Amino acid sequence: MDDFFRRLKANGVRVVDGNSVVRDMVARGDVKVGLTDTDDVNVAMEDGQPVGMVLPDREGLGVPVMPNMVSLIANGPQPDEGRKLIDYLLSADVERQLAQSEAVQIPLHAGVPGPKRIPAINTFTPMTLDYAKAAGRVEDVTHRLASILGL
Repeated sequence: MDDFFRRLKANGVRVVDGNSVVRDMVARGDVKVGLTDTDDVNVAMEDGQPVGMVLPDREGLGVPVMPNMVSLIANGPQPDEGRKLIDYLLSADVERQLAQSEAVQIPLHAGVPGPKRIPAINTFTPMTLDYAKAAGRVEDVTHRLASILGL
């Protein structure tokens, strides 16, 4: 990744304040490409802005997929209600609602239609990522990227 970011720096990469800023810069033509996420790209495509989406599914690395999550707190005061909420949030109906919202969440339930402009999860290879290991490296990686990109 260090080499990837060095090459980005050599090509004049710009680091901005957020995904929607990236989206807007691409839509205006300020930059040719930008790294952002599916919901921001979807908003621009829905608005008819001149943007497209490419999933970085190359060289066997796969596409980064950021899962939603819900947890039941151990020894919490209302475990039954918590389980009911979890069951509701994990239902196919809620997944359908999330898929059809601006958030364009990719459904995992079989038979739940996905967002119209977002590829189905079975059409690409999700990246294998150990989130706990990645979280443990955030500080180191942040310092290395800041050094490489001159931030």
